[in-house]
Amino acid sequence: MRMPVTNARCGQQPDFNFFYMPTEHKTRTDRPRRTGRFKIKHDSIALQQADLLRRVRAREAMSRVELARGLNLAPSTVGIYVDHLVDEGFLFEGKPTERESGRPPTILALNPHGGRFIGVDFEARNIMAVSVDFSQKPIKEFHSTITPADTVDDILRKIECAIHEVALDDARPLLAIGCGVPGVTDPANGIARKYKHIKGWENVPLVERLVEKFKVPVFLENNIRTMALAELWFGQGRGHSNFICLGIRSGVGAGIIMNGQVLHGADNRAGELGDWPCALTKSTGVSGSGAFGRLEEIASFASITSSRGAAYTAAHPGAIEMPLTDLVMAAEAGDREVLAILDGAAQTFGLALNQLNCAFNPEIIILAGVFTTFGDLFLDRLNKQLSSFAPVSGGPRVVNSTLGRFNGALGAAALAVHQWKPLAK
Repeated sequence: MRMPVTNARCGQQPDFNFFYMPTEHKTRTDRPRRTGRFKIKHDSIALQQADLLRRVRAREAMSRVELARGLNLAPSTVGIYVDHLVDEGFLFEGKPTERESGRPPTILALNPHGGRFIGVDFEARNIMAVSVDFSQKPIKEFHSTITPADTVDDILRKIECAIHEVALDDARPLLAIGCGVPGVTDPANGIARKYKHIKGWENVPLVERLVEKFKVPVFLENNIRTMALAELWFGQGRGHSNFICLGIRSGVGAGIIMNGQVLHGADNRAGELGDWPCALTKSTGVSGSGAFGRLEEIASFASITSSRGAAYTAAHPGAIEMPLTDLVMAAEAGDREVLAILDGAAQTFGLALNQLNCAFNPEIIILAGVFTTFGDLFLDRLNKQLSSFAPVSGGPRVVNSTLGRFNGALGAAALAVHQWKPLAK
């Protein structure tokens, strides 16, 4: 899953080509190109072709007969769609599958040369970008940072730069971009509504700006939900229809997958846990009857670094905060103060996850973000706390994400892959 990080070359303009100019796949050089067919493609046909491509992605390879059964369409209709997608360079036909009797069906697969998709994910500190090919295989990744002094426009330019970086040096056309955005979002209108950790980040028309810049469809989603999508399609959520992805970075959020679909809520606020009220205990620094705090203030990564960071910054002039690597090393060395902080965070999150478990009954809970860096030191504590709060019937197990820090960007790219549909030329 790891790809090389490119050097910054934001001044170079990649050749973005919205309308795909097909190139022949080596296994299909004998097929004459059809011209003039499907000059006008109705939305219903585009949606059916997009559904066809999604089914091939889900199975990695399918026959025309299997597609016709799955789509409940006549084989002749599916054949027309498939021929067109092969001609456009999105599919190719491989060797027949082995079978005991009868004519073996030819298998359809995604053509990795059919185009590229880009996913970008950001929060208060970092911007991550990933490009994937048409078969959804990662190609390149890029990381840049956000500083407290950056304005909204500075951050938008950095996002554009990150997209440029993963788009360079590849002749395949860019087909769509997915964007994982922190805070409250309006995916239908492509607007980032509000994110309290970036000053001035309110009602940002992000999709409009990126479409104007890159001339391709852009799809927007809350970034914790893109993390959940990454887990659904690539990670610990594969094979599960109901799970929760708990993301802990600058803020705290939960991406909730129910029946294989992302839960948004009435106002796209489902899973916004940062303001969740939590009882304060000795392990969280304060205790007392009726004492409550916000989950984000008590157990986010920022709260841990602030509680440990004063002594570190005093000993390291010029340092802004204690690096995560130093915290992990201290925990592994048995530092009582750091381990006590992990105990407090595990207790707080264990209670919150039990409430989510009672509400949504997930099969598993996936932990993503900075706490996964502590490995089993935090995971074991979290599972123990969740078990202690769980009802008699029990609770789900918590597992660490295995996708690394680019999981949100990877999920944003997958969002673009699954939302995109072939368009008329």
